[in-house]
Parts: sequence; structure tokens; C-alpha cells
Amino acid sequence: MIVAAGLVNELALDHAFGRAAPRPEPFAAVKRILEIDPPSAARLRERDVPAFVALAKELRTVFRDLDRGDVDAAAGRLNDLLAAHPAHPHLAKDDGRWRLHHHPLDAAPVPMTTAICAEGMARMLGAGTSGRLGTCQSEDCDRVFLDGSKNASRRFCSVTCQNRVKAAAFRQRHATSDA
Repeated sequence: MIVAAGLVNELALDHAFGRAAPRPEPFAAVKRILEIDPPSAARLRERDVPAFVALAKELRTVFRDLDRGDVDAAAGRLNDLLAAHPAHPHLAKDDGRWRLHHHPLDAAPVPMTTAICAEGMARMLGAGTSGRLGTCQSEDCDRVFLDGSKNASRRFCSVTCQNRVKAAAFRQRHATSDA
């Protein structure tokens, strides 16, 4: 889920933290996101970047569907991604530890990442925890996040956005009461 949110936040936003989203150099952004799995980052090629941008936009749409409460649309999009890039769960020993992987052993970076992201989001949706896949509630921020709070109450992508919204509400209340 960290990779899915990272791709969306780096490659598929219009606004972040109250201003136009910066446009990072896409190859560097994808490489930074994939560093969570160094072998994947090492296999990344410049030719992979357009497909990662397309994946980020599709994942953004899934987050948007969930934010709007349209779980059926989100499920349909995830099913389409899984049909195009099926997950192939298997155990692999990495650094002496068994880990569950969700992609074919020889998968290229884009199909592998698509399978991982789609399977992870689908698993959350199927478990009834898709409400933990959040979109910032600040009107001028499109960032997404995974809500890890105890009571699933997170509403903002960051303390920055939360403080900005609260400060604006405070100013609004005082402007109204002073008039």
C-alpha cells in the first residue's frame, strides 16, 4: 500500500498541501518509490516510466472512488488491474526470511508493481477495511494515504494540511463573530 500511495502522490496529483503539485522527474520519483525493494529499483528502466504514470493515474481513480463511497467502481477497477496483471502469491526466501510475494518470479517492474498494488488494495476492500485508504480532506490537496490510526479516523494526508484547515476554520469563525 505504501507503493500505491507513493505512486499516486508523486505522479498523479493536481494539488498537494494547498498548492499546485510539484512535477518531479518521473524516473527519479519511481526509482525512489521502488527503493522499498532494491532489486525492483535496480530493474527499473526509463521505458517503464510511462506505464508507471498510467498505473498511478488508475490507482488515483481507485482512491477517488473509495473517497466518494463508490466501492463497486473501485472493485471493478481493481478487478480490471488484476485481470491484466494477475497476482501469483508465493513464498520466497529473502535474506534468510520467508516472505509472501504477489507477482510472478520473473515479472518486469510494471506488471509486478501493478499486481502488488492491485492485490493489496483488493485485499483491503475484501476485508472491509477500504476506509483506511484515505484521500486528504483538505479542499486543495489531492494526496492519498493509508490510515494506520487506532480508530481509522485520519482525515488528512499530513499535519500540515490538518493545521491549515483548522487555522482557516478558526479565522472564518472569528471573522464571522467580529462582524
